[in-house]
Amino acid sequence: MDICSVNLQTRLQEIQNKNTKTQQVNESENDFDGFYKNALKMWNKTNEFQKEAEHMALEFAAGRFDNFHALTIAQAKANVSLEYTVQVRNQILDAYREIM
Repeated sequence: MDICSVNLQTRLQEIQNKNTKTQQVNESENDFDGFYKNALKMWNKTNEFQKEAEHMALEFAAGRFDNFHALTIAQAKANVSLEYTVQVRNQILDAYREIM
């Protein structure tokens, strides 16, 4: 084994250590970013549940939809999703107020 291969191995280990540290920093920065993106997805999904429940209720009232159980389930999903979204929003606002 010559000196060049030893220096190369040492240099590779240093690079790998730096990459690991960089990944850890990026992951901690992406935690909030990921949380924020998931919150937006959750809001969109809540909106979809609300629209679906409203559409099913209108169809049921018009007599074009006769599955009352599916309507009740859709309304319950929309309600739970909305409550969850409001609670997440409240937690975000509380965290913001605490930071400020």
